Amino acid sequence: MTLTYLGAVPDEQWRALLRDHLDRADSFRVHVPDGEGQLSHGRADFLALPGVEVRPWSGMRDAVEIAGPLTDAVREMFLRMEPSLESFDPERKLWDYELVRDGAVILSIGDYHDLQIASD
Repeated sequence: MTLTYLGAVPDEQWRALLRDHLDRADSFRVHVPDGEGQLSHGRADFLALPGVEVRPWSGMRDAVEIAGPLTDAVREMFLRMEPSLESFDPERKLWDYELVRDGAVILSIGDYHDLQIASD
C-alpha cells in the first residue's frame, strides 16, 4: 500500500474519510512532544488510555509516539477531536497521527491538516 496526498479536503469529505478509516483501522499512533507545548493537544487523553505504548519518535527531537488499539472509545475520541481540516484552532487539534490496519498506515495527518490515505 502507498499513501496518496490529499491535503486539506472539505470538512464533509473529511468526516466521511475519517469515519471510514476509523472503521477499518485496528490501531493508532499519535505523535506529540515529550511534554506540554504547542503541539501537545490530546497528549494527556491518549496517555490515559489503557494498553497504550509510549516510545521515542524519530520524526521530531524530544517527541514521543503513543500507540495503541483502536477501541470504540478511541474512535469516538478521534471523531470528537478531529471535526475539521478546513478551519481549526491548533491548540485544540491533534498535530500528527496515523490510523493503522494490520501494521500498515491507512490514514495519516501531519502538520494538523496534511492528509494522506492509503491507495492500493
